[in-house]
Amino acid sequence: MTEEKNSATRRNDQNSNSVTNILSVDIEDYYQVEGFKKKIAFSEWEKYESRFHLGLEWLLHILDSHKTKATFFILGWIAERHPQWISEILRKGHEIGVHGWRHRRIDALTPDEFRADIMRTIELLKGLGVDDLRGHRAPSFSITPGTRWAWEIIDECGLKYDASLSARYFPAKNAPWVCSNPGPQRFKFNETKGIDLFPQAYLPLFDHIPFAGGGYFRLYPYKLTHWGMKRWNSRGVPVMVYVHPWEFDPDQPQFKVNLPRRFKHYVNLETNREKFAQLLQDFKFAPCRDFL
Repeated sequence: MTEEKNSATRRNDQNSNSVTNILSVDIEDYYQVEGFKKKIAFSEWEKYESRFHLGLEWLLHILDSHKTKATFFILGWIAERHPQWISEILRKGHEIGVHGWRHRRIDALTPDEFRADIMRTIELLKGLGVDDLRGHRAPSFSITPGTRWAWEIIDECGLKYDASLSARYFPAKNAPWVCSNPGPQRFKFNETKGIDLFPQAYLPLFDHIPFAGGGYFRLYPYKLTHWGMKRWNSRGVPVMVYVHPWEFDPDQPQFKVNLPRRFKHYVNLETNREKFAQLLQDFKFAPCRDFL
């Protein structure tokens, strides 16, 4: 019995080692996150020092060292002011996607406002040389049951996929999920049209608990992230990891905010580079475009 169990374990390890996961980066600055919007109005953004490039430069370097490509979802507001970084991301061979113009949650927009927001960003990125623009991610994964219309607008705007599906808003065993796992999904609007969805990963056995991205990756013990990814990979399911450049900038200015917000934004910034480097060593990754 022990021999059979060991054999099954070896097969699972082989399966997990052969799976390529999905790596994405949301390009936004430390003062642009959803949690600070009551503290810092959009009209004040210009007053703050831009620091996203510090984490971005480090990310590009370590991805190069691991021969790994990723998808970078970019705010139009940043791309307009720092076009040189769009050129650098493209030069390194990474994919670029749309993250909206100024990080507004979609459930705070009307359909017309969302369409204008996404088209403004698309037109800017194409003007900066992004010829193969396919994907979108909503700020804060904010496509909710009340804003499912966003997927049809994303399709109408000429994009091929969205990376905003979250089990926090949509139970993972119901529509629009077509598979009960966090791997890529194909959501159909009707018999002939649809869009590819790249979900936010959730822990095996815990359908509504996200992991492997952003604050979840930074705050959870690395062993938990490793276990969750290995578990999904052993079933042949790729996991989407997402990070932000400011999460690799421990010297960023700190705002006076309440304790829960301080915990969520600032804890483990000083250890996140080491943790991410370990992730790249333990798992294989590719950009979203490779899964279409």
